[in-house]
Amino acid sequence: YFSYKNHYMKTSYIPFLFFFVLSSSIFGQTNQFNVHESIKYRDQFKSTSILNVYSTENDLNVIARKSKSYLVFETFDNNAKGKKIKTIKINKKESFVGEIFHNNILRIFMVESPSKTERKLHCYTYDVASNTTEKVTLLETTVKKKSAIFSGGNKRQTNFSISPNNKFIAIATDLVKKNSNSYNIHVYDAATLNLYYTKSYYNNTEKHYRSSDMIVDNNGVVFNVGKEYFKGKRERKKAKANYSYVICKIDKETIKMGTISLKKEEYIQSLNLSFVNDNLRLLGYYSEDKVFGIKGVSTFIVDKTNLEVIDKKKQKLPITVFEDLYGYRNGKNKKDSELTSFTLDYLLEDEEGNTYLVAEEFYVTQVYVSNGMNGGMYVTTYHYDDILITKLDADGNLKWGRSIFKRDTFPSYNAFVNNGKLHVLLNSGKKLTAKKDGRLKVSQGWFESSSLYIFLYDKDGNVTHQKIQDNKGNTTYIPYSGSFVDGKFVMYNHSKSKKQIMMLTCEE
Repeated sequence: YFSYKNHYMKTSYIPFLFFFVLSSSIFGQTNQFNVHESIKYRDQFKSTSILNVYSTENDLNVIARKSKSYLVFETFDNNAKGKKIKTIKINKKESFVGEIFHNNILRIFMVESPSKTERKLHCYTYDVASNTTEKVTLLETTVKKKSAIFSGGNKRQTNFSISPNNKFIAIATDLVKKNSNSYNIHVYDAATLNLYYTKSYYNNTEKHYRSSDMIVDNNGVVFNVGKEYFKGKRERKKAKANYSYVICKIDKETIKMGTISLKKEEYIQSLNLSFVNDNLRLLGYYSEDKVFGIKGVSTFIVDKTNLEVIDKKKQKLPITVFEDLYGYRNGKNKKDSELTSFTLDYLLEDEEGNTYLVAEEFYVTQVYVSNGMNGGMYVTTYHYDDILITKLDADGNLKWGRSIFKRDTFPSYNAFVNNGKLHVLLNSGKKLTAKKDGRLKVSQGWFESSSLYIFLYDKDGNVTHQKIQDNKGNTTYIPYSGSFVDGKFVMYNHSKSKKQIMMLTCEE
C-alpha cells in the first residue's frame, strides 16, 4: 500500500468573468427553488461523463468527471465564481467503480486492468480546500480471466460504504474463482487511507452466494447481507425460493453469521441495509408470484449483536400505485397483481427517519427491421418507463405509495428529499398529458418539444407538478447525472462541447 503525487496533475485557474456568470434573471424563482444558470462555455474535455456532483459545507460545489485519459475535478461557489479545474492523467484501461465524499474530500475509486487477470484498485483523492489531488493504490489482485472484482451495483454503490462518523471506509470485493465464491472486506481509515483490517467473510465451494448490500458502523464493524443459494444459481426451484438471506457481521477479530429464511412462495430480489435505533433494518420488495415481481415491501429488524430477526413486516402496495399506472377504474382490478421489471434506484431518508424507496421500470426489446433485398437488422431499444414510489415511517409502516406513468428510452430522472418532501426531477413533453381515466402521462411525442419538471410529494403523498423551464430555445439539462446536497441540486446540460450548469437552490 503506497501513496504518491501523480506527476501529471495540474491546476488551471480560469477568470470567472470570462467563464461563468450567474443568470438568475433568466428563470427567476419557482415555488420551491431559486434557479441559477451559467453561461455556455467551451469544454476542453468533450467526451466526458459525469461521475457525481457534491456541495461542501462552505458552499463550494464540486463536480467530478471522466474522459478517456483524465479525471477532471471542478469547483465553483454559489455565485458561480472562482472556477477551478484540476486534472489527473489516468490509464485508458481504468474504469470507474465508486466514489465517496466527506469532510470536503472527494475520493474516486477506479479499477485498472493491466492484463486479463490483473486488477488494481486505485483511489484518487481531491481535497477541495487545498485544491490538491493524490493517488493511492489500495489493493492488487488476480482474477479469473476477464472477471471483475466488484459485483454490479446500483446508484447506491453497495460495494463502498462510509461510517456515519466518517472515520472508516469499507470496500467489498468478490473474487469468483473456478470452484468457489470468495468475498472479501477491506476496511480503511477514511482520513489516511491506511488499511485498518481485511477479512474473507465468505468462501464456499458448494453454494453460490450473491452480495446484496453492505454498511459499516462507527467502530469499523461491517454488516453484509446477501443471498445464499441452496442448489445452483436459479432463483426458484419447485415453486419456492431457492435461497435464504445471510447476514455477516465482520470486525477486526471475528466473523458472525445469521440467516433470514423466507416462507414458501416468498421472493425478495434484494435487501438494503441501514442502522435504525441501534438495530439493523433490511428493506426490500417482496413477491408471492413472480421471481422478480413486486407485491409490496418487506421490512426486517435485526439485532446487531446476535443477528436474530426481532421483527418482520410485509405490506402490500396501496391501490394508489395502480391507479396512477392504470387509471382509477382499472386500478381497482389491478390492486392484487404484481409489478415487474422494476429496479430500485434510490433509498432516501429524511430528518424524521422516514424512508422513501424509488424504483424505475427497465426492460429491453428487440425488433427485426427488414431492408428488403439487403436483408435486415435487429434494433435494440432500452425502456426506462414507470416510476414506483413508497414511503415508510421510522417504525417501518408503509405510509403511502404512488407511481409516475412514464415512457422514456434513456435514464432521465433524479430523486431527493428536502424539508420532508420528495422531489422527482425529470424531462417530459412540454405539456403533461392528463388522460380521462385520471392518469398523467409523462412522455415526449415525436414532434413535441420538452420541458424540465419537478414532481413534488408532500408528507401524505399528495403530488404537485412544477415546470422549471421549457427546453425549446434553451439548453436541455440532465437530471439523471446531477446531485443534491444541502438544499442544492446541480446538473449539467446535454451538450458535449458547450457546457452549461444549472443550480437549483431550495427555498426554506
